[in-house]
Amino acid sequence: MKKIKDNFERNWLFLFLLLYMLIMVPLPWYYNIQYNDDFFGVPLFLFGWLLHGFVILVLTIIYACLCMKRPEYKNFEEEES
Repeated sequence: MKKIKDNFERNWLFLFLLLYMLIMVPLPWYYNIQYNDDFFGVPLFLFGWLLHGFVILVLTIIYACLCMKRPEYKNFEEEES
């Protein structure tokens, strides 16, 4: 397996790992055993999960766009043609 030497890849890896570990911590906006309602009676943890999912989706799109600007991906596209 290739050793991760690139700061770009390492930074994104740690960011996604941090978000993965954050979702496992039993914080009240991710996990709740009692019913704590928020807007319109919807449980608070549903908003936390939706917001976290949206953040992950946006960061994934940003990561994909930044990856496509890198030279190793441009070389890969040229080799396939």
